[in-house]
Amino acid sequence: MNLLLSLNKKYVLIISIIVFFFFVIFFIFKFYSSFDKKILDGAIQISNVDVTEPRFSINSPTQKIYVTASEGNFVDNNQILLQKNVMFKSRNFSIETDNVLFDRKNQTAHSNDKSIFKSKNTIISSDGFNIYDNGDKIKFNGYSVIVLK
Repeated sequence: MNLLLSLNKKYVLIISIIVFFFFVIFFIFKFYSSFDKKILDGAIQISNVDVTEPRFSINSPTQKIYVTASEGNFVDNNQILLQKNVMFKSRNFSIETDNVLFDRKNQTAHSNDKSIFKSKNTIISSDGFNIYDNGDKIKFNGYSVIVLK
């Protein structure tokens, strides 16, 4: 005897409808949860940064040093705290670090974070630096390693 013919058709139909509703509810839930996630991902993020991607320059009589960063916050009217991927670049050298206090009025900058100075034949890794005299002088702070090529 055929097993399929011996099943009660009413019970098979009820079980099929229940399974179908579970699948429908599952897919609706998945759709709405992904829809809410997309709305949250597209929402406007409010940050605590005053300036995004700030750009400055230190003008000295001998060279021009360009300063870029990912974030900047005003400390006062003249001082700006530059954070994340801070780069000082001129024709002769570049300095990379993460946090720098830049003074726009005096054209100075100093950092107490790990810094890497690169020029044509020199690499200096230090625990910070101080740029003064309108960018003509750079003093390296803390433990420093100099590599000459």
